[in-house]
Formats: sequence, structure tokens, C-alpha cells
Amino acid sequence: MHPTLLFLPLLASLLALLQFHGHASADDCEPAACGNLTLNYPFWLGSSSSSTSPPSSSSCGHPGFEVWCSGGGREASLKGSSIHVLSIDYTNNSFVASHSRVAGDDGVCKTDFNMSSSIALSLQFTFSPQNRALCFLYHCRNGTAPSSGPEYANATANCSSPIYAYLAGPYYWDTPPEIATGGCTFAYMPVLGAEAAVMTAANYSRLLKDGFVLDWEVAGVGDCRTCNASGGQCRYDNDAAEFWCLCPGGRRAGPTCADCGVAL
Repeated sequence: MHPTLLFLPLLASLLALLQFHGHASADDCEPAACGNLTLNYPFWLGSSSSSTSPPSSSSCGHPGFEVWCSGGGREASLKGSSIHVLSIDYTNNSFVASHSRVAGDDGVCKTDFNMSSSIALSLQFTFSPQNRALCFLYHCRNGTAPSSGPEYANATANCSSPIYAYLAGPYYWDTPPEIATGGCTFAYMPVLGAEAAVMTAANYSRLLKDGFVLDWEVAGVGDCRTCNASGGQCRYDNDAAEFWCLCPGGRRAGPTCADCGVAL
């Protein structure tokens, strides 16, 4: 056989690999695990992970959804942040998160900061309207409680100065809840509304540990469910900063494989 003929299959394979200019292939983007989480698009397991799972290529997910796995592969957090990912709801485009500063046993002593400004809220993430506001009051005049009633609880515990908890209504990241402060200064945290509905301010420690809900916008990361339903796999082009759908046969499309000429 002529040497040129032997080279042709190798050349064809090389061209196929170059077709996507380094983007992840179908086999590169299998779901990744961290603790009890299964990471699918737009989430992906980053290269700084200590998990035994191989890190996914960045084109397997949106850059803002990179997850680092630590604690022997048990703890997931958003890349370079204090935000731990506790559970993910892919159907409703949301996830439950906690802030490492306040999720520990002494978290109540560290709530004197603005939660909203501590989270780099991007075009991808917003606080869910499901959250309620849990307030903590400090530096009260004469160290006395600001008020009395089931909404308030002494949360001082082992903290160096008196702290009082107050369970308010809906959490709005840019609007403090209206409460009677009694001359105290206060900070407010988002907590799960479903849990707050059956608890009181006295459950402040549990509410802080169980976290809050963050939503993400499909417009920012692409409609992965529609792509999957059309037989495709979800990818993200970092160079073009856009979502794309990997169709059967390795063809690249827009939102769905219908753009590849594949029947839905």
C-alpha cells in the first residue's frame, strides 16, 4: 500500500479533532460528582478540585459556575469564594448555598457584615424571592433587648457581646427589612423561606447553616434542557462567550440540534 494512503486515516482523525478548535468533545463532559452533588451544565468541576474525579474542561460549563471540591471530595464551593453549594435544582435553575463565614457553630458571632456585598452577584446569580430575612441586632443601648415577642431571640451564645435575632419577612438584597431596632444596629441574612415558615428566630443557628437560594438566568448560560431534549449536549464557548449545543456526529449548533438539521 502506498504510504500516502496509510496517512489519510490519520489526517482525517486530526482534522476531526481540530474541528472544534479545542472545545470539549462529548466524552469530555460526563457529569462530575462532589459529595452528594451531581454537577451538570452550567456547573463543572474545576481544575483546583481535590476530588478523585478528573476535572472537566472549562467548555463543559459556564465560567461563573466552576465548582471546587474539597474536604476529601465532600464539600463543593464556587471557585475562589466562600459560597458552598449544598444542592442544585436544575429544573428551576436554582441552588441552595451557604456562606462559610456564618455556617459554622460560631457563625452567629460573625453575622455583622453585608451578605449581599460579600457575594459577587453577577449576571448569572440573583437571590431567590423564596428567601426570608434573618436579622441580627448589635450594640443595643445599655445592652438590653430591642423588644420582646416570638420574633426575637437572644442569640448571644458564646459571642463577646450581646446579639439578638429577629425573623423578618421576604429578603431583598438591596432593601433592609423594617423592624423595631430599639437603638441597635443590625445586619440581615437570607435564609430558606420554607424552613423559616416553620421555625422561629430561636432557630437562627440551623437557619444559617441550611443556607439560602440563589437563582440563575437561562439567558446568561443557555437553555440546556432544550438542547438535551433535542439530543444534544450543552457546551460553552469561552472565546465567543456564548452557549452552544453539541449535536450527534459532533456538529455544532445554536440553542438546539434542530439547528443542525436533527429532527426533534
